[in-house]
Amino acid sequence: MYISGTNDLNMRRNKAIAHMNLMSLYQEKFQDIQEIGDQQMAMSKVYDKLDLKFRRFKDDDRAVLKEKGITEPTSMQLKKVIDKHHAILFLYKSDKSRYRKLI
Repeated sequence: MYISGTNDLNMRRNKAIAHMNLMSLYQEKFQDIQEIGDQQMAMSKVYDKLDLKFRRFKDDDRAVLKEKGITEPTSMQLKKVIDKHHAILFLYKSDKSRYRKLI
């Protein structure tokens, strides 16, 4: 991450690089699942530093809960939906030869 300077150009560059790194992060064949988890945690700290958020439509989470009959979700219920979404992404980025059955 390039942090020298404070102009907007550097911040836009940092955000673009962070986004590309997330999209290209996959578990390599002999990489431990803990290592890929650690990489994702480190990347999330970078995202927080850059105030980078991958937004979804606000109604998506509510729609998932509405299908389950929950029309007025609590913040905890919404957080669980988001956590499940992140868990699914994590599984899809894992080594398919080892974790295919979980997917």
